[in-house]
Amino acid sequence: MNSKSKVSVVDRLVGNPISWGVCEVPDWGFQLDARTVLGEMKAVGLKATEQGPVGYLGSTPQEVSSVASEFGLPIVGAFVPLVMHDLAQRDVMRKAAHFSANLLSETGKGFFITAVVVDEGWGKRFKLSDAQWQAMFDGFAEVDEICASYGIRQVLHPHLNTLIETQDDVNRVLAGSRVRWLLDTGHMLIGGTDPVKFARENFSRIDHFHVKDVKMNIAKRFLAGEITLMEATRDGVFCAAGDGDVKLAEAIGVMESNGYEGWYVLEQDMAIVGDQPRDSKISTAGVRRSIGFLATLK
Repeated sequence: MNSKSKVSVVDRLVGNPISWGVCEVPDWGFQLDARTVLGEMKAVGLKATEQGPVGYLGSTPQEVSSVASEFGLPIVGAFVPLVMHDLAQRDVMRKAAHFSANLLSETGKGFFITAVVVDEGWGKRFKLSDAQWQAMFDGFAEVDEICASYGIRQVLHPHLNTLIETQDDVNRVLAGSRVRWLLDTGHMLIGGTDPVKFARENFSRIDHFHVKDVKMNIAKRFLAGEITLMEATRDGVFCAAGDGDVKLAEAIGVMESNGYEGWYVLEQDMAIVGDQPRDSKISTAGVRRSIGFLATLK
C-alpha cells in the first residue's frame, strides 16, 4: 500500500449494519435494534457507519442524526433500493430518492448508494430491453440531480439479485451512463467482475468502497441456482476479510496508490437465525478478525 497515505485504512474503516444481520432484503431474519448495533460498532473501533435499511436509524433527519451523534459515528452512506428501469414507477423512484437524500443531507452528507432492483420485493432478475436500459440511465441522471439539490452524491452499488450484477451489466452501465460507482469487492467478484481490474481501469469514477471478502466455492452454488442468497449467507459466503478469494490487499492497494482518501466500509454479511439472545463477543468475532487483517495493510 502507498506509504504516503496520511490516514491508514483502519482509521478510515466504517461499519455497516449488515455485518450484524440487519438487511433491507425482505424476510432476512432477526433485526437487532440500532443502538445495539452502533454500540458494538463503536466497541470494536469502527470510525463511522452507513445507515442500513431505509428508516433503520429513524424516519427523519433529526432522529437519524440523534442516534448517530449518541455513539459518535458519522453517517457516510445510505443504501437505497430503487426501481429505475420502469418509467411507470418514476414518481415512486423520485419520492424514494427525495426521502433518502433528505435524511443524508442532515446527517453527515454521506453517499446516496443506489441499488437497481426489479421491484420493492427484490424480484427475480430478467433481461432488459434497450428502452429499459435507457430508462435506467436516465434515472441515474435524475437521481444525480436530486442528490445535488441536497448537497450529496449518488454512487451505484453493483449487487447480487439486482439488475446490476454481472460483468455484462457493469460494462453496459459504464458505457451508457455517467453514474459514479461504489466498488464492492465481494458482490463484483461473485457477479463476474474482477474488482482489482475494475479499480485499475475505472478509478476516476469510484467514490466509495465496500470491503467484502467471499468464498467462491459457496458463491458458485448460489450462481448455479442451488441455494438462495440467504442460504449462501448462512453458509458463510461472506467471510472475514482475508479469509476468502477476493484480492483485497491488491484492490485496496490500487485505490491507495491512485490517491483515494475516502472511507472503507467493512461488510461481512450475516443473518441472525435461531433463538435470542446472542453473545455479542461471538457475533463480532468476524468483524474483529477483519479489522485485524486490514490493520496489516501498509
